[in-house]
Amino acid sequence: MSFPRDIIMRRIVIPAILFFFTPCAAFAATGVKTSIKKYSLFTYEDRVYLCEPYLVGQDEWLYKIFRQKGEISASDFPLFLKIFKTINPQISNIDAISPGSQIVIPLKQVDKNAYKHENNGMVAVPVLEFSTEINSATLSRHIHEHEVKAGETISELLSEEFLTSRGHLSRTGEKIVLHLNPNITDINRIYQGTTIAIPDPSILSQPWFTDFIAMGKDVAPLANNVATNISEEKRTLPHSPKPLSMAQLTDLKRYTRLIQGHLMHQGKLFFPSDSQGGKPQCIDLSITPVISDDTGKKTVLLGPDATEASMDPDLVAAMKAYWKNLQFRKYSEVLNAKMLLNTQTMKDVPRSHESLIRLLIAATSYSYEPRVYFPLSVNKVQMTVSLGRITHKHASDILINSGSVYGKALDVLKSQGYLILDLPSDLTFEDICTRLFSQLGYQVWKDPSFNTDRKVYNIPGVYIEKGLEKLFFTRIPLFKRATNFLENEKIDVIMLNKESAR
Repeated sequence: MSFPRDIIMRRIVIPAILFFFTPCAAFAATGVKTSIKKYSLFTYEDRVYLCEPYLVGQDEWLYKIFRQKGEISASDFPLFLKIFKTINPQISNIDAISPGSQIVIPLKQVDKNAYKHENNGMVAVPVLEFSTEINSATLSRHIHEHEVKAGETISELLSEEFLTSRGHLSRTGEKIVLHLNPNITDINRIYQGTTIAIPDPSILSQPWFTDFIAMGKDVAPLANNVATNISEEKRTLPHSPKPLSMAQLTDLKRYTRLIQGHLMHQGKLFFPSDSQGGKPQCIDLSITPVISDDTGKKTVLLGPDATEASMDPDLVAAMKAYWKNLQFRKYSEVLNAKMLLNTQTMKDVPRSHESLIRLLIAATSYSYEPRVYFPLSVNKVQMTVSLGRITHKHASDILINSGSVYGKALDVLKSQGYLILDLPSDLTFEDICTRLFSQLGYQVWKDPSFNTDRKVYNIPGVYIEKGLEKLFFTRIPLFKRATNFLENEKIDVIMLNKESAR
């Protein structure tokens, strides 16, 4: 398929979404009741997704909510983020959703024929929820806290009731641990210094245990309430002399989002030793964070006094054996690279329209003169006005008016056959690109998306196309998948970083 069809999402009007419970049956003995929950179905790229309204709470951010509510893997996050933006147009900044905001969360891909549709377009889904007989306080009586030590595994921490006859983690043991610890993403990897909830064997004899397990991800809010009983001091990773500051961590997260990557900055990460019976090597991620880009390539970020050569050679060897093509980089280089931190965007207002238009037109077959003087007669009064002019041997001239010419003077120019393009001084980079190239007859798309590996990726910038000309304008470095896609499609990328914003 052609690039424009692939990259442009269809505009879909989402019906109002209702959210309420209708009790169907109660099980007093178990403390669990069945309810009917109302959801909405949203179609995107010929696939159907189940969506649920959600009220944002304190200290919540979008990725955290997705992990708690939806069945979303890390690799699927860009796709669900795109869906979220489409069904929540009122959210202008997804990185700063505020407590009390009503949003709609895409939960998972579903088969629309599996649900009973109502007249208002809603679907009814039977769910299990705890009654007042079972709450976080009740559940906490059957768990205990444990601070993970070096080399410990989940199967070593659990009682034999949660293990198989061979001492491995049973399916029931795995489910209960994940239910009690929603932040654990890999049951085979826990980090030293973190505090986790461990189930006591007594939980197995509780009448509500089977339903508790059956609830799956619906139990996450209750499990989170249990987790809040764990003190923040215990959940905080061990301090080091020079951990990352909050400002540094915020900037690193911004950079990681920019490259569509993942930042590991909590706990200690252990690497197996090359030698038989050798001691495992580890790094403290709160001091030495690791970034994984969208291809999986790892970058170890070093502090101001650290270098690859100053690190334990056995540790470096173990890391390189575990991660291929590993690179080491000062995190100060990342934090000081303002361009990489997305401080320049297409939403900024350029300092000089003339310089920007000159840069944009230079990428095309048109010519641009920033100041051309035109003599006019208005009410028998002779005057001269100055406007920019875009010319092409096969098209009419277009005059650029920043707002300095108006009224009858503008009418005179139009009566002489000139095409006038108004570009007020408060327009952003994105606005100028859109208005300018639309006037020149190009097809224009803002922040296009492309599909690869059945995932949808968004590219921040403006894409234009006319005939054989295919150009993409942006102000930030592109992540590797986007760069590869644009190169494969023979689309020229024009960086607008030379234009400073106000």
